[in-house]
Amino acid sequence: MFRFENNIYLYGLLIIPFFVLGFILLHYAANKRWKQFGDEALIKRLMPLRSYTAQTVKFSLLMASLACFLFALANPQVGSTLEKGMRKGVDIMIAMDISNSMLADDIQPNRLEASKIALARFIDQLKGDRIGLVVFAGKSFVQLPITNDYAAAKMFVNYVNPKLIDVQGTDIASAIDLAAVSMLPELKDGNADLNKISQLNSKVILVVSDGEDHFPQAVDVAAQVRKLGITIHSIGIGDVRGVPIPDGRNGYKKDLEGNTVITRLNEDVLKEIASTGGGVYVHASNANMGFETILEKINAMDKVDLQEITFSRYESKYQYPLALGLFFLLVELMWFSVKPKWREQILRLQYFLKAKGA
Repeated sequence: MFRFENNIYLYGLLIIPFFVLGFILLHYAANKRWKQFGDEALIKRLMPLRSYTAQTVKFSLLMASLACFLFALANPQVGSTLEKGMRKGVDIMIAMDISNSMLADDIQPNRLEASKIALARFIDQLKGDRIGLVVFAGKSFVQLPITNDYAAAKMFVNYVNPKLIDVQGTDIASAIDLAAVSMLPELKDGNADLNKISQLNSKVILVVSDGEDHFPQAVDVAAQVRKLGITIHSIGIGDVRGVPIPDGRNGYKKDLEGNTVITRLNEDVLKEIASTGGGVYVHASNANMGFETILEKINAMDKVDLQEITFSRYESKYQYPLALGLFFLLVELMWFSVKPKWREQILRLQYFLKAKGA
């Protein structure tokens, strides 16, 4: 098997045709200027060492050297062996609040979009862990089952918006319960051996919400989930002082009496959920969304074997294009850009022999 480790450097090859075009145009312009001075045959006699062929060879060597260096940077690799190993990591289920209150703009551009951007960066930093996504408002559903496909996870995160759920509200209890069931499908049967499943994997639920919980059972559910060996962290999104909720029409949402609806971050419930779940609570801000703190806690956990994987061990072969590039560059430095003097001597010898023969 063959591959380039750093494919991005191969795009540098696209600049070589522009160099070639520039070389041709410069040669054309130079010839045009020389013809303005006088007869072409006379100019050749006056400048016998001028050689377009020598200049072309010198330029070609330089371009070949550049191409080789780009191939070396891309690091060609050859897969020599197949090896088996275990993927170690933690199962992480994100419970993301997508209620209308998450559209408040006390965090730019708004609470939900800022959370999505931070979550995408969080996914980029995962190494071997599996991740899933539960979205919730007045009810909850699994947006993404637990997976190690990070590209798919980021795609599903990008699609998250409040329109996914018609029932408004903030049912954190339902989201935590669904996240736990998604990671431990044995819970669906109701007769699982809790002592056994609690030792299967290191598992984390991360609740991302403004904490305006309309259902009081969240802390009790967090306590039950903690008994299964699942750690619950929480991130509070928003301002505790309260802000209005945009209605999407350059205005703000009103209640039945015509008053502007104010949404406030409820830190108390999120702190209690995290404390009961054996995790930490982080207050998000424009400067720090808090996912880095949660990632540090996750990385400090004991990571377990999640699955057996087969991978190819590749050997780097960048040395060969690097050596070839250095060779071309050395030859280019030694190559004459004009006709070499030894060629002039040969021409003089030929003229001398012809004169003697005559």
